[in-house]
This record gives sequence, C-alpha cells and structure tokens, in this order.
Amino acid sequence: MKIERNRQLAKDIVTYVIGNTGSKFLAFLLIPILTFFLGREELGYYDISLEAILFLLPIITLQMRESTFRLLINTNDESYRKHILSSTFFIEFIIFAIVLVIASFLPFFFSIRYFRLIVLSVYAYSLYEIYIQAVRSVYSSAHFVYISLIASFLTLALTLLFYLFFKRGIEALFIANIISRISAMLIIEIPRRKVLSNISLRYFKREYVREIFRYSMPMLGTAVAFAIITSPGKFVVNYFLGTDANGILAPAHKFMSILIMLGTSFSQAWQVTAVKNYREHDNVKFFSEVFNKYTIALCLLVLCISFGLRSFKTILIGSEFYQSVNLIYIYCVSAVFYCLALFLEIIYQCTKQTAKILYSIVTCAVISFPLTILLTKSFGLTGTITALTVAYVYLFIFRYFQTKSTLPIRLNRDFWLSFIVLAVGGVIFYCTNNRIVDYTVLFMVSGLLIYYLLTMKKYVSKN
Repeated sequence: MKIERNRQLAKDIVTYVIGNTGSKFLAFLLIPILTFFLGREELGYYDISLEAILFLLPIITLQMRESTFRLLINTNDESYRKHILSSTFFIEFIIFAIVLVIASFLPFFFSIRYFRLIVLSVYAYSLYEIYIQAVRSVYSSAHFVYISLIASFLTLALTLLFYLFFKRGIEALFIANIISRISAMLIIEIPRRKVLSNISLRYFKREYVREIFRYSMPMLGTAVAFAIITSPGKFVVNYFLGTDANGILAPAHKFMSILIMLGTSFSQAWQVTAVKNYREHDNVKFFSEVFNKYTIALCLLVLCISFGLRSFKTILIGSEFYQSVNLIYIYCVSAVFYCLALFLEIIYQCTKQTAKILYSIVTCAVISFPLTILLTKSFGLTGTITALTVAYVYLFIFRYFQTKSTLPIRLNRDFWLSFIVLAVGGVIFYCTNNRIVDYTVLFMVSGLLIYYLLTMKKYVSKN
C-alpha cells in the first residue's frame, strides 16, 4: 500500500505539473507581448478587470467547482454521478440567468469599459471551472491536463490574432480568454460526451442540491474571505497609487504565479492521494513526510524564480516594467505560505469538514484588509506585497495549529532548513545587484533543486 500510494502520488504530480507547466508556459509567452506592447495603464486596467472576474468566480459558481470534484472522485455509482452533475449545471444556469438580469441594469448606474466582455468572461470562466472539475472525476487527470493545454494554447494564439492582426488592444485579451475556454470544453466534450450525457432535467433533485450545498457553501464563505485577502490589494493600489502602479505590479504577479501554478499542480495531485489515504494507520507520518519535502521544493523555487527573473529581465519584460523585479522575492515568499496553507486545507477536505476552513480565512481577511491599506499608503507596492505575505504567514500558522486535532503535521529539520535558505537568499537578493552573483546563485540553486528532485524519485521508488 505504501509503495503504491507513493508511486501514484509521484505519477499524479508529474501529470499535473506537465500539464500546468505547459499551460503556464504558453501563458508565460504572453508576458513579453503584454509588457513590450501595452502601456502600464492598459495592462493595469486589464489586470484589475481580471482580478474582479476572479473575485466574482466563487460567488457565481457557489464553489460548486469544489463539490463537483469531491463528491464524484470516489464514486462508481452512475446514477449518483448523473444527479450531482445535473443538479450542479442546472443550478449554474439559473445563476447565469440572474446575473444577466442584474448586469442589464448596471450600465444605467456605472460606466465600465469593456463591460459586456467582462460579463461574458465571468460566464466563460465559471462554466469552464465547473466543467474541468467534472473532467477530473468523470474522465481522468490526463484529460484535465489536455483541456488546460488546449485552453492555454488557444488563448495565446487568439491573443496574437486579435491583437496583432485585428488591432483590438486589450480587448484581444478578453476575447481570447472567452473563446479559448468555450472551445477547449467543446473539443474535449463533443467526441466523448461523458459529461453532457450525464446531464438531464429529471436528475435535478432537491436532496442532491442540498448535498452539494452542504459541501460547497462553507467553501464559498472561505473563497469569498480569501478573495478579500488577495483582491483588495490591487484595488487599494489603484486607489492610492493609480492604474499605472497596477501595471508595475502585474509582471511580478505573473512570475510569482509560476510558483502558485507548481503549488497548485502538487495540490491537485496531493488532493487525490490525501483523500484516498487519510484513514491509513500511518497517515500522520505520511502526511508529515510529504509536507516537509514539499516545503524544501517551494523555498528553492523562490530563489530560482527571483534570481532567474533578475538575471534575464532584459528579454523577459519591457524596460518600462523593470521596477517590478524588486517586488518578486517578497511576492514569491507570500506564495510559499499560501501553498503550505493550501496543503493544510486539504486535511479538512479529506474529512469533509470544510466549515472549519472558514475560521482561519475570515480572521485572516479581517487582519489583511486594514493592513493592506495602511502599508500600501505608507510604503507603496512593497507595502502591498508585505501585507499579503503577513496575511499568508498568519493563515499558515493558524491552520497548522487548527489541524493538530485532526491530523497533526510534524515539522522536521528539512522544514526549518528550508526557511534558513529562504532568509539567506533574501539577504543576497536585496543587498546585492550584481549579474555574476545572480548567475552564481541561480546556477547553485537550480543544481540543488535538480538534485533534490532526483533524490525524491529515489525515495519514491524505494518506498
């Protein structure tokens, strides 16, 4: 059992990392285009519009994207699958109708640039997020990877098409994201029809709606509170520093999202293994080993991304955005604590005690919002990212002690050594600005990361 679960976890991690890395690489190719051809104000407006869309996403979906996967992952009951999928999608279509009615009145009260495209983006993102979770459970992890790659490739291709050939400016980004998500769903679904064939009005039953909401509603509160932690930063920046400053923040966020993407890939794979193994007799040892080794990888990645961006900034971003390089290290440190907190969140998903997740995220939001205002007003963009880092550190610490009664994670030498490396790397990053030093650190850390991954492969094969 131990051999099999380690191998399965490794296989799942590789699957998700390859898929998400491919998707992120395609999205990564857009960064030079965005920073070389768009001005700070344009990029800042698109970035804050995207933030608004992502803020609305859990509300529009009622976090049913989470319940879709969790309720279907361990079932072979075809009737149950049809009830869950049918109930989920019909609820979502009802929500879409309500949103359309509300949206039709908003232009009378507010003037919002690209309003129709923003509304269509909300629809496309919402439907896509629910569908890809259905793909994970009904199809396979491989199909989940395929659809992500297809959507990313189409986004890149269509952005280039609408921007370079049709001269649509930032409209090209909205249009490309909408079409790519709808197209990716159709490409996966039409030849197989494993999701659509399970959807029927006769399977839309009240008892299954209640079951979906019992799982998803606590997650909704968590998602909204989490959005209050992450989203206001850009809105606060926009208020105090202007759209131009959001344009500076955007490239740093894009590069930091590489770490978030890798952490998300791990979490998607770990979620499956964790749910299937949390009842095993050695679950504390197993979860703790994975957690501590995961921390090492995250901290090494912070150094790789930060020193890599500074070493090759001339070819990665436009000169107008070089200021964002100074923000990347702190931004990546915040991502480390976010990923560790997400790891701990999965413990409650294993037991379906999702309501407990809400305690930590709500208190974190209460701390984060005023701190973001205070630090942004006093220290600018550095203050914004510092506030986010403090919030995520708090979230991790809260969850670490909160989960002790359910499944206590034991921190070993690897965990503490990781943060010593992170602190030393931070001192070098902010106290030096020499290309030779950057190349040396990048080379050494990349070697350590490769060595670590090879030893992990050996660990998996032996166990």
